[in-house]
Amino acid sequence: MKIYIKNKKKIWMFLGLVLASILLWGIGRAVYHDKFQNAPKNLVETPNVLQKLNESEKTSQKVILVFFKENCPYCEVAKTEIEEAKKQADFPVFYVNTESKNGQQLKKKYELKYASSLVIIQKQNNYISTEAVVAYADKNDRGQYIPLTGNIKKAFGQVIYE
Repeated sequence: MKIYIKNKKKIWMFLGLVLASILLWGIGRAVYHDKFQNAPKNLVETPNVLQKLNESEKTSQKVILVFFKENCPYCEVAKTEIEEAKKQADFPVFYVNTESKNGQQLKKKYELKYASSLVIIQKQNNYISTEAVVAYADKNDRGQYIPLTGNIKKAFGQVIYE
């Protein structure tokens, strides 16, 4: 028994449309997963940051403070690079929310103008000094927020910031 189908062209078009939809859905899901699910989570202040900073200044040669503010586009754009650099660091790295009580104290101590700043603290001959305060993000000529990858790499990669 043969089955005759009218309008074979319409059926092939329908099947092609279904297949294309499934393909686009799969690509969209993969892109979403890669971009959002694997992205670093929101920045969170290191618990007991002042106490940990004091302890680290006694035992470590170098400490980096990563200052941030909630919903700061500069801070958000650079968090992936900072997280990657932190994984490679052999010294303490602490996150400080400039809007918290501890963050306000440290912001004043290091005279920060912007939330998206790294403070590099060095210890040489038992003398603790702030070697540098550098920005880790900025806006380019087109108004896009961009991480300052060079500043981040330099801060995390060198013992003394030049």
